[in-house]
Amino acid sequence: MRIYFVRHGQSNYNVGNLCNDDPKKKVFLTELGKKQAEKVRANLKNEQINGIFVSQLPRTMETAKIINSDHHAPIMVDSRINDRKTGFEGKSYFDYIKAIEKDRFNIKPKGGESFQEEKKRVYLFIEDLKKLRYRTVLVVCHEETIKIAHAYFNHLSDEEMPNIKVDNGQLIEFEM
Repeated sequence: MRIYFVRHGQSNYNVGNLCNDDPKKKVFLTELGKKQAEKVRANLKNEQINGIFVSQLPRTMETAKIINSDHHAPIMVDSRINDRKTGFEGKSYFDYIKAIEKDRFNIKPKGGESFQEEKKRVYLFIEDLKKLRYRTVLVVCHEETIKIAHAYFNHLSDEEMPNIKVDNGQLIEFEM
């Protein structure tokens, strides 16, 4: 199975460096974010995509719909690929990073989840994805979700994972 992971296009919260893990918040793609999704659409135009998975956060669905305009593949929502629950909804990303800096892998902010909890759910998603009979899938999700997938497929340690760079609209391919 070929799996394409793509980080959603730039959102208004990315521009403001704000945390978002609540699907009900009005977080949407910027004009640049829409262009990033269009670029991915063009890059995947000739691929035979059998299914698309998105998180519950609307910016992933918005990105997926743009990319899917050439494929008309079924889009499935899966909460296991949601962005990490930070406990800092609508607050500064930099304040969140400061709150977990002593142990970014295990600290669980109030109302949030730890990196280890997020990693466990993303790994479970990938394990279940392996069981499907798709030839090619697209997963539209978030930066850290993709870093975790990258670590999974490349057998990287937790300490190596933060060094991976994933830009908005970046497409990464894995084989299973």
